[in-house]
Amino acid sequence: MKKTVSVFLCVILALSLFLVLPSDKVYAGSEIPEYFDFGFGTVKIPAGGQQKMWLRSTYDYNYYIEGSTSDATYLECDFKQGSRDVVIHIGEDEQGKNVFFHFYVSDEREQNKDIHDCVEVYVQNIQPTNQTLAVPIARGKTGNLIQTGKVSMLYNDKNVPMASFSLTKGEGHMASYGQSGVVNNGANYIALITGAKYATPVISPSDKEVMKANGIAGVSVNGKFIDWP
Repeated sequence: MKKTVSVFLCVILALSLFLVLPSDKVYAGSEIPEYFDFGFGTVKIPAGGQQKMWLRSTYDYNYYIEGSTSDATYLECDFKQGSRDVVIHIGEDEQGKNVFFHFYVSDEREQNKDIHDCVEVYVQNIQPTNQTLAVPIARGKTGNLIQTGKVSMLYNDKNVPMASFSLTKGEGHMASYGQSGVVNNGANYIALITGAKYATPVISPSDKEVMKANGIAGVSVNGKFIDWP
């Protein structure tokens, strides 16, 4: 009888150790662990922030982003198989509340190119923007600055377009941004938020003169005042 109880206790102890001890392979955030393994499946990151994530891939891979509005939202990675840390970057001007990073196999050793899994980012502290912004213009009137994509157009009080501008992040690449208001620094400036570093305004000479005639001296990019070039 004592021998039976002893064997039973040994079995219980072995089972407990099996359940408690970590496995050699821990699949934290993937539904297809034979291809991908992530440090997490979901994560909260503030706009303008970043988060390091452990990633293991059996094959070379690529990724695409769903739900993002900022071109400063991206994954810092090397696209190669193996186990390493990658960094998720969320643009300061990101407006998407739920951003998905979809990982898929991109390797000649695997013919099925539809294999993919994803990590979801809940974006926190999103800065409010307004695609239609009321702007004081000449003669005490009020116009509207309407943003379409990566271009903002100033309309007068009769809804007639007058001048437009955009932002560049260099080398001819337009930058994404959000309109957040009108601020004054001796003259009015259009307040913009962007995740692009060193973004500067682009405007034609004629549109520049129209803006200045209406009391708009330039833009404020992430709090930095920049006169029209």
